[in-house]
Amino acid sequence: MTESLEHFFTNKFTCTTDEISEVVKHFKYVEASKGEVLIEDGNVCRYLYFVIKGCVKANFIDANGQETIRYVAFENQLISSIHSFINQTSSNEYITVVEPSKLLAISYTDFKLELSKSSLFKDFYIKMLEITYLNNHWRIETFLRLDAKQRYDYLLKNDKRLVQRLSNKNLSHFLGITQESLSRIKAKK
Repeated sequence: MTESLEHFFTNKFTCTTDEISEVVKHFKYVEASKGEVLIEDGNVCRYLYFVIKGCVKANFIDANGQETIRYVAFENQLISSIHSFINQTSSNEYITVVEPSKLLAISYTDFKLELSKSSLFKDFYIKMLEITYLNNHWRIETFLRLDAKQRYDYLLKNDKRLVQRLSNKNLSHFLGITQESLSRIKAKK
């Protein structure tokens, strides 16, 4: 079940098969059902997940029960409550399975162990932080500069998976709009 992760390392980094094997052995296979919550608000995030197959979201729920989706991970992407995972403090978000998913999980303890001894894993960590930063920057920028229709159009052009695989409810929560607004935007297409 680790072939996807091995392929990920091979394609993204300059490394040997031995280095990959050493890192990959710390990831444990996990199957998760649609709707399963992997981390809850208030709990410490103890795992970083690599998506083999499926879809997982990082989402917030406010005091009124309103959901906002911060990030969605599909195949060959990583997801975690990153600030909780890095600091081992309580999370303020949920990590929730959107589609039945096959995942590989690395514990915080194994993550830190590999970080201390593997140059491949250090490179991986830097790349993970870069991707996280770029995703967060994109989210902030689009919310500040683009209206709802422009954000939707951007997704259609640059990441159709979100439009194709998320329900209208999840897509509207990702875009920061109501389902009714999303329906109006889609109807004009």
